[in-house]
Amino acid sequence: MKTFSKVLTLTAVTSALACAAPSFAQTQESTPFETPQTSRAFNFLSAGVADHDGGGDSIIVEGSYQFNSPWFISGYLRDGDDGPFGDGRDAQGLKLGRYVWLSDNLVADFSGRFGHVDFGPEDSAFWGVEGNLRTRIDRFEIYGGLGWVDYTDAGSDNQYQFGTRFYITPEFAVGARYQDSEFGDGLRIEASYHF
Repeated sequence: MKTFSKVLTLTAVTSALACAAPSFAQTQESTPFETPQTSRAFNFLSAGVADHDGGGDSIIVEGSYQFNSPWFISGYLRDGDDGPFGDGRDAQGLKLGRYVWLSDNLVADFSGRFGHVDFGPEDSAFWGVEGNLRTRIDRFEIYGGLGWVDYTDAGSDNQYQFGTRFYITPEFAVGARYQDSEFGDGLRIEASYHF
């Protein structure tokens, strides 16, 4: 998928979310933006575009569900630009984790993850662990974390991320994060629906 098509797709998704937000806000009770809100942090669907320094752009669809507090499961699909030989570049991953309250507005989460990545001419399964810290200040959520990934056919990698989300309504947010991923460091812009 070319970069223009990805940007066009993300624009359509973001526009649909923006159009739907007022109707959702009118039909639901007004939920205050109190802190902390773990259910909103771990129950979401998002779509984003990432620009990787080591391999073009990608579109990411991600979701998370808190199935039994404090346990959650999340997953993502990444569709990247074709590699230098025209081979598709994509990745899929699942994560099982648990969050822990550190204070009245600071939450840590720890998880194990596994998945598959197609680097273009080669592909690899992977597994790893990660930990994140997050806090909420009114409509802003700020988070950051570290992880380690072992690619069964491509060595291992230390990864990191830090970013923020701005909640337009209690359900809809837009955000940006800088993170290390399968295709290198990069900036990711996303829109999300929280439930």
